[in-house]
Amino acid sequence: MPRGSRPGAGEGTCRTCAVDDKVFAILCALSFGLSPVLIRQGFARKGRVDSAVVIALAIAIPVNALLLPFQGGLRWDEVTPQAFAGFAIGGLFGAGIGRRWLYVAIERLGASPATAIKNAAPLFSTAFAIVLFHEPVTVVHWLATIAIVAGVALVSWKPGKRVSLLDYGMLAAFGSALSYGIRPIIVKVGLDAAAIPVTAALIGAATGLVYATIMSRPWRMGRADFDLGTLAREPATPWFMASGVMQTLGIVFITAALAGSDVSVVYPITSSAPLITVLLSWIFLRQTDRVTGRMALGAAAVVGGVILL
Repeated sequence: MPRGSRPGAGEGTCRTCAVDDKVFAILCALSFGLSPVLIRQGFARKGRVDSAVVIALAIAIPVNALLLPFQGGLRWDEVTPQAFAGFAIGGLFGAGIGRRWLYVAIERLGASPATAIKNAAPLFSTAFAIVLFHEPVTVVHWLATIAIVAGVALVSWKPGKRVSLLDYGMLAAFGSALSYGIRPIIVKVGLDAAAIPVTAALIGAATGLVYATIMSRPWRMGRADFDLGTLAREPATPWFMASGVMQTLGIVFITAALAGSDVSVVYPITSSAPLITVLLSWIFLRQTDRVTGRMALGAAAVVGGVILL
């Protein structure tokens, strides 16, 4: 059996799998690398966490719908109860809980420490993959994962800023890492039943949007200004929409990659996204983001980890 294939994974049915799974993982890294730059532009224009989460997930619905022809349509007849549960619960953890906790952490701690902690997610994914799927994780995979996570920390962390581990922002950041780490494991269960990554991403986005809308609770907080008309007029909205497109493409790419390869191979590659973020920040955000030697060292560690994989 070729590497990355699995019995019951819908072999021969995933039309997107004509592209190598590692290419999908790299495209995911590019999409996720650009998204934080767009989000930062939105927050610079007084955007809010609730708005960012809801807008990003709302835009994901039509974007995924436009991508459906590339996998041969919705293919709803292939969505078994196991597949639907995997796609929906995976979307809840990734698109819903993980993203909201990440935005809360960014709001409380700042983008750098929150992103650094969130990108420890591959450690959770790899550990779960070993236990649940008995995937052949070698010493090289572990060294690569450690190198990537260490590199991300060097790129993202701001030294000299001490925060209590019990701080709400820190707990949200760790919760985001755990949630994003759990997502691919659950989605893989769905893909084993039906290898239709765009449909999986569409169901996940819809689930995440329902969760984000409930959690925004504008009616309880007296937020009468949280409506479609107000969101359409906010200067941050176009940036949040663009970020939502990138996030949606990233999730589609990682889902397609997971349909053809092991979690322990795909997910660490996607963790190289901060390398793209650093480069784009150096190009577009020079007034606020200064690339240092520490960031360059972190970038080298991330690249080294990807090469090991």
